[in-house]
Amino acid sequence: MKKFATWALAFVFALSFVWPSGTTFAKTDSMKLFIDGTEVEGYEQPFMSHGDVLIPVENLFSEAGFLVSKDAAGKVSATNSYVTVEFDAANGVISVNGEKADTPFPLTLKNYGNYVSGEFLSSLEEFEVTVSEDEQSVNVTTNRVQDVEAFLEKTAAADLNSFSAKMKIDQEMSGFEEGPITMKMDMDMKMTDKPNALHMKQSLSMKADELDEAINSETYLTEEGYFQNDGDQWVKYPSEMTEMLFDESLMQIDPTAQMELLKATMKGIHVFEYDDVYVMTQTISNDEFSEIMKEAMSLISDMLPADMISVETTEGTSEEATEEAAEVVLEDEKVEAVEEDEQAEQAVADESEDASEAVEENTSEEATEEDVTDEATEEDVIIEEEIDLESILDMIQFNIENFFIVTTIDKDTFFPISTTGNTQMTITVDGETITLKQVIEGTFSDYNQVKEIKIPAEVINSAIDFEEYLEALEAEFEQEAA
Repeated sequence: MKKFATWALAFVFALSFVWPSGTTFAKTDSMKLFIDGTEVEGYEQPFMSHGDVLIPVENLFSEAGFLVSKDAAGKVSATNSYVTVEFDAANGVISVNGEKADTPFPLTLKNYGNYVSGEFLSSLEEFEVTVSEDEQSVNVTTNRVQDVEAFLEKTAAADLNSFSAKMKIDQEMSGFEEGPITMKMDMDMKMTDKPNALHMKQSLSMKADELDEAINSETYLTEEGYFQNDGDQWVKYPSEMTEMLFDESLMQIDPTAQMELLKATMKGIHVFEYDDVYVMTQTISNDEFSEIMKEAMSLISDMLPADMISVETTEGTSEEATEEAAEVVLEDEKVEAVEEDEQAEQAVADESEDASEAVEENTSEEATEEDVTDEATEEDVIIEEEIDLESILDMIQFNIENFFIVTTIDKDTFFPISTTGNTQMTITVDGETITLKQVIEGTFSDYNQVKEIKIPAEVINSAIDFEEYLEALEAEFEQEAA
């Protein structure tokens, strides 16, 4: 037994020499971790080793507002788009913005996690590490703006009266039997304030199964109205929709106004301050996304005309509705009975026997009521119901798997410079689930340089009304179906 213990100790001693360089064995006493004064709890905590503090990578950067991901090989990446740090444990290498850092990766056996040294972290731009005198806690200070709400108010108050923007959106929807649906959208837009106006050109390409379609469109939205070209025809939309778009949609497009909306998701917003720019990152939870969707549904309900948010249904008719419909049918039958009675009376002058039979058949009110009631009960009654978009939303389940939006903002003017986004979510309806992925890229320019946007006369003169457009579409569908 003693000999076995001796061999075991020898094996452990030998193993300590062949373990990869940079590997350290942790002290058992862990420390408390604070990021910008906020304690970060979790299974992995920092600890002291050889005079330096080792800090858990994922806890650190996640709390600091970075997007943290790990691939199948265990490589960890943390980015806010301005600074990207990659931790390659397999090769013992740390890279910063694609360049290898002059420091070994401090691997550790503690909790099988990835840890970074305080010395290296302090070498990164805008990171400072302070260890308490009793070595019981460590505070990491970053360049994050502490009062995010005040920052958003400044961006909302920025003197931005006009701008140009280019946006690209790549989207993929998967989970369909027919296969995935991919869409690529390019938008080139100009917007002005005072007067409010928008001009946008858009190209859309879509691929799904055997479908491969490209659509180009153009939009004008000014005080003269809302006009859109689907590639073949200019369409003028109802004035009610124009007014609603002025109130809501232009605000949605305006990047400074978007900052106001971000206040609803303050928890997931981090703003980093660098020499010449601010970098704002945003994540969102399922609950926050649901609230935003409810607001969007409410907006859509307000925008649509009354006749566009109602449907005729023949199922699930209540007894009360059935009785009301039966009364209507009964009233019609009574009118018909009276008319036939008059005809019968006229027929009495010629053929009394035939007239008598006619009166007997058509004036039996009791029989008519029974027949009508039975008919209304047995048949489905067509009634008009208003679509409740919020109740429809309750039938849909959203699960945010990835949501990370980054906006770069000029430090002097508070004008947006660029935006990028990477999102992935699952949507479940009636037990069927699809996955939606989006990659967004956008740039802003021509600040306060866009000239007044006017709708060309040929657009106004050639446009057809929205109702006429819908009728033409319906006729086209019927022709294709035939």
